[in-house]
Amino acid sequence: MATFETLKTNQVPAEDPHYAAAAERIQAAVRELQAKGIIDANGLRVRTDLPADMQPSAKRDFGG
Repeated sequence: MATFETLKTNQVPAEDPHYAAAAERIQAAVRELQAKGIIDANGLRVRTDLPADMQPSAKRDFGG
């Protein structure tokens, strides 16, 4: 089968109408996490330790 060259058009992708709203929801979630002290200004978790019952060495009983 012979190949042929297709014409390229200079089309600009359409702007996503949902992008601005999604970006605002993400920013609101980040502000909420920062206000609660869960993440810092760089987006890193403030506390990385685990509760005592979730430590790898904890003896836990799941009731099963």
